[in-house]
Amino acid sequence: MVDWLSIAASISTMREKGQLTATFSQQVEAALGVSHVWVMFPCEQGRKLCVQENESRYQWEVDDFTHPFAHVFQSASAMLLDPSKLNYWLENRAFVDLMSHRSRGESVLVMPLPPGVKRINALLVMTGPATILSSLLADPQWARICEIFINQCQMITDLGDEHRQIYALSSSIAAIRRDEKQREKAFELKRVLIGESQPMEEMRNKVVTAAQSSLNVLICGETGTGKELVARAVHELSDRKGKPFVAINCAAIPENLLESELFGHQKGAFSGADRNKTGLIADADGGTLFLDEIGDMPLTLQAKLLRVLESRSYRPVGGSKEVRVDFRLVAATHVAMQQKTENDEFRRDLFYRLNQFPILVPALVERKDDIPELCRHFIHTYNEMANVDIVGMRYAALDLLNRHDFPGNVRELRNLVEYACALTANGEEISADSFSGRVFQQRSPILASNDDVETDSYIGVDITNIDDLKLAVQHFEISIIRSRLTSFDGDRTKAAESLGLPKRTLAHKCLKMEIS
Repeated sequence: MVDWLSIAASISTMREKGQLTATFSQQVEAALGVSHVWVMFPCEQGRKLCVQENESRYQWEVDDFTHPFAHVFQSASAMLLDPSKLNYWLENRAFVDLMSHRSRGESVLVMPLPPGVKRINALLVMTGPATILSSLLADPQWARICEIFINQCQMITDLGDEHRQIYALSSSIAAIRRDEKQREKAFELKRVLIGESQPMEEMRNKVVTAAQSSLNVLICGETGTGKELVARAVHELSDRKGKPFVAINCAAIPENLLESELFGHQKGAFSGADRNKTGLIADADGGTLFLDEIGDMPLTLQAKLLRVLESRSYRPVGGSKEVRVDFRLVAATHVAMQQKTENDEFRRDLFYRLNQFPILVPALVERKDDIPELCRHFIHTYNEMANVDIVGMRYAALDLLNRHDFPGNVRELRNLVEYACALTANGEEISADSFSGRVFQQRSPILASNDDVETDSYIGVDITNIDDLKLAVQHFEISIIRSRLTSFDGDRTKAAESLGLPKRTLAHKCLKMEIS
C-alpha cells in the first residue's frame, strides 16, 4: 500500500521548484514501482513544454500535434499509451528519443496537472506497467497528491514573483536614494566649485561619480581653471575622506629630485642623502596622491610610477626592500596628453592607466555666465580676509569683465577682483576704473562704431556675431540711450520723452549702466 501521506508531507516542506520536482518524481517512482516520472512545465511564453532527462533537454511546441503532449495539453484529458499505440507517434524525433528511456513493453501515461480542470499548469508523464498506470486514473488519493504537488509549485512560483517584486522595489528605492545622495553631494560642491552654468553642473556630477569609484582620475583643463580644487573635491567626497591628501607639482620640482620626493630615499643613496626620507607616496598611504602637471613628469620616472600603480609597491631610492602602499591617484594636466603620447613624450600605457576616469574642467571663457557669482564669492572672501565691506561690483565693471577673454581663467579673475577690492573704499562698489588698465578694454565684437556697422547691424550692434543674447541686449540698450542723449545734447528730459520713458526711469538706467 502506497504511503501517500508521507509523500505529501515531504513535498509540502519544499521551497525550491527544482528540488520539489525532483523529490516528487523520485518518491512516486519508488512508491509505485514505475521506471520514469517526468514533470513538464510550459515556458514563460506558454508555447513550449520542456523537460530535462540526465544531460539532455527536450522541448515540444504545444500546438504541434505530432506528439501526444500537445493533445493532452490542449484537451486537458489524460492519455494512456500501450506499446502498440506508441507506434503511431514515431514522427516526432524528440518524443521518440524520450520514450527510448523506458523499459521494453512499458506503457506511457500522460496526464494534466492538476487533474480534472480545464486550465492546466503542467504535464505528468510516467512509464511503467499498464496495470499500475491505468489504476491511477481512478485513484482519488493519487489525484489529491497531484493537487498538493502542483499547488506547492504554484506557491513557490508566487513567492518567487513576490520576492522579485520586492527586490525590484528595493533596487528602485536604492537607486533613488543613490541619485538623491549624488544630487546632495553635487549641491554641496557648489560652495567649492562655483557656478550655475551647464558645463559646471555637468562637471560637478562627474566629480561625485568619480569620488564614489576607486578608479584613477585624470583632470584636464587650462591653467588657472581650478584643477586642484576638483582633485580635493574628489578626495573629500570619497571613502578616503579624513585620510591624507598629498599634492605635488611635477613641473615645480627639478627632475633629479622628483624621484626622491615621490619614493623617498635611504641614507647614503646619493650625495647629500644624510638620512632616510619618507616619500610623498608613503605619506599618501590610505589617502589620495595628487600629481599636478603630470604631463611634465620625466619619461624615466613614468615607468616607475606605472609599476607602482600596477603592483601597489615601490622601492625607495637606494633601498633594497619593497614597500607596500595603498593610495588613490588623481592627476592633472593642462597639456594635450593624447598629443604627447602620439609624440612619444608620454608613455601610452601610463596615460591609459591614469585616464580611467577623465574630468574636463571648463575654461572661464566657456562659462562666462558664472562670472557674477564668482565675483560675489571673491568679494565675500576678500571682505572676511581684510575685515572690510566692499558691497559689490558696479554694472560697468562687471560688463568690462564679461568682455575680457581671461587667458588666466578663474585664477586671473580672482586676482583682478582682489586687486579691485584693494582699490575700492570701504562700503563702496567696485567700479570699472578700479581695474586701472589691468583688463584690456577692447571693444566687444558685438559692438561696433557707426563707421564699422555692416549691413546686418543696427545702432552699432553687429547681429551676425551675437553669441550671448543677454549681453547683446544690454549693449543694444546702452547704445540706444547714448545715441539718443547725443542727439539731444545730453538733455535727459527730451531723450526720455523720445524713448517713451519716464525721466526717473531713464536716470536710473543711466546710473546703473554708468552712461554719462
